[in-house]
Amino acid sequence: MNIRGEAKLKHGASQLRAVRDLIAYNDLKKHVIDLGFCTLCGACEAACPVHALKVEGGKVNYIHDCSEYLEFCPICYDVCPHTESLLSEALGFITDAPHRRESLGYYRKVLLAQAVDPRLRELSHSGGVVTAVLMNSVKKGFIDSAIVSRAEKETPLKLQPSISLVPDDLFSAVDATYSPSAVASAFGKAVHEYGKTKIAFVGTPCQVLALRKLEAWEHKIMDSLKLIIGFICLWTFSLSHLFDELKKTYKIKPHEIEKVTLEEEYTIHMKEKTVRIPITEVKKHILGGCLTCLDYTSQLADLSIGGAYPLNDWSTVIIRTEVGEEVFDDAVKSGVVRTRSIEEEPEVYTYLVKMANYKRKIALEEIERKRAEGKPLPPASIRLIQLLPKELGLLSSLDVEHVMTKEVMTVSPETTVKEVLDIMMKHHHMGYPVLTGDGRLEGIITFEDVTKVKPEARDRTKVRDVARKKLFTVYPDETVLDAYEKMTEHKVGRILVVDRKDPKKLLGIITRTDIMQTLRWPMKRR
Repeated sequence: MNIRGEAKLKHGASQLRAVRDLIAYNDLKKHVIDLGFCTLCGACEAACPVHALKVEGGKVNYIHDCSEYLEFCPICYDVCPHTESLLSEALGFITDAPHRRESLGYYRKVLLAQAVDPRLRELSHSGGVVTAVLMNSVKKGFIDSAIVSRAEKETPLKLQPSISLVPDDLFSAVDATYSPSAVASAFGKAVHEYGKTKIAFVGTPCQVLALRKLEAWEHKIMDSLKLIIGFICLWTFSLSHLFDELKKTYKIKPHEIEKVTLEEEYTIHMKEKTVRIPITEVKKHILGGCLTCLDYTSQLADLSIGGAYPLNDWSTVIIRTEVGEEVFDDAVKSGVVRTRSIEEEPEVYTYLVKMANYKRKIALEEIERKRAEGKPLPPASIRLIQLLPKELGLLSSLDVEHVMTKEVMTVSPETTVKEVLDIMMKHHHMGYPVLTGDGRLEGIITFEDVTKVKPEARDRTKVRDVARKKLFTVYPDETVLDAYEKMTEHKVGRILVVDRKDPKKLLGIITRTDIMQTLRWPMKRR
């Protein structure tokens, strides 16, 4: 797709350019709720200054006409995770992290961890780290409560938002969630009804985005926010339809389900048996706003925590902010959490990046499909794939040589695939140019190429056997916009920069991450 060609983005652009209604609920209803994109996070309920909204019965209820009290109010639309408002501002809370990769977001460290207490590991879906960190934070006085989701006793898959006020309450905090829960509205309740002033929030990527939007909006309840823990999350499901499917096709009743894991398959764990269902069969029950979500690792959280497949009793932890690092390090020093290097388990890291890329791929395909069919999209999804005029102007004013990385890490044709994976785990770059002994550019090897080689064959497979010979290149005097358009057209995350007179001479590399960093640097918070 040529970024300068606006025709392909006409439908989405018209949505973003539409004149906003004075009362934001009318826009929220038109562009999100009525189109089935709402994931019931409850941010609109928490934000409403006249309490006109309530998430109940699997929908957002408009209790009374807020225009009777307000002449103008944009807040419920602005804080919704599926609208285009405040996306850059929300990103500003984590952009001071030293590293950024497209699949992981901004981060400080990526590691493996587990709760030292075996009871927490037994109760959780993975390493029990979320609960261990929260309990330690309550004990140390860093937080006075936590907003979590609890499973209903009779229907474990059905979650309810909960305010945990004492450490014992946190034993039922979950490490993963695949059904909607209005935890954002519970945050408002913790402030208004319980008077809590040091709150930890635990949620999925869209719920985390909603909290960051509230924070960017400088809503008064956000003064009480101390910590955000985000789940590593593939999708959230519409339970009513999913339950009907499970009962009809698999003879599974909701109360029989003890827990669910969502990895390469949708796996249902029951007392007597385990049922594995292909993701393709449950995809139709994914909430509408989830299918176009690109965020697998809760990229706006202070700490992102999820499973560590194929390990059973460990969690993957991504530390993103100073606050997250402080809280996690204290849990380790206090002896409630133990850690190990993720480099010790290459299959864990490989799976993490693979699933992040998979979610992104599915989302982009869904966006392209809907756009081609003329169907509506969540405003946030449109904004994430469509640059604003001022951003296009910035990229067209910069030459590639001003943004590219000049000191490029490379591999030789004789390097083994296992060695490349080790390099990827250490440096977290997902693509490496291949240079011959005399420094001539021969190809590129990416994470996707590595994962196509079976683990048992990686130590005997050479880069020359799997590297891509067809290269997408750009010259240093071309614009960054030219590079971005080539990446978009060829659906790649990086472009090699070569000498115009000698295309086999590598001068640098420019990645989508480099370009996004260029666009987002003004949003860094000091």
